Amino acid sequence: MRIIPPVKERDMKTGSRVWLTVLILLLATSALLASGQVGIYAVVSKVVFEPNDKAPERIQIWGAFTLVDGGTGTGGKMLTPQRGYLYFVLPTAAENANLREIALKEWADFKAIAGTNQAVAFGRFGYIGAFADQLISRPADLPPFVLMGGDPINFNGSHSENPIRAESATPASPNLYPLNMGLTKLSNTGDLAVIVKQLQQALKP
Repeated sequence: MRIIPPVKERDMKTGSRVWLTVLILLLATSALLASGQVGIYAVVSKVVFEPNDKAPERIQIWGAFTLVDGGTGTGGKMLTPQRGYLYFVLPTAAENANLREIALKEWADFKAIAGTNQAVAFGRFGYIGAFADQLISRPADLPPFVLMGGDPINFNGSHSENPIRAESATPASPNLYPLNMGLTKLSNTGDLAVIVKQLQQALKP
């Protein structure tokens, strides 16, 4: 004969199961919709200014890149290095002429190290989404979300996309350049020697 527990006991067990289900769903959602800062390590192979070198408004930065969870220098999880390019546009003069000047100086730095095999660290982007090796090639129904913007605090000009574009992708809809990020040269020895070598290897034919 099956013994039916008292109503109160049944309700407690049912409530526990409901809370357990809710907790599992919350954990799954938080894993998918994490948030934080990402930085970029790169070896730049070439730089293309648009419409021209004398008065650039947009920049294509080609090379090998990896995103760093938590930002550069944090020792956070990194994606497998990927060949491709970044595509940025200057802030408008109406926003801040001084910030345009700063951005152009940094663009000149990219141009100077292009093709030298020098690895660099830069960028400070906020992201909301899953940070894992699948971020770049995630299934269409679970797209990556990386919020990018000229202002790393307010994320103005944000985009729901990975900043690293495939080499085959046609340049369109450039991201607003993240101002004041600067470039830091990385040594071929030390803590980041392995990732530097991986970036350099990714650019080999």
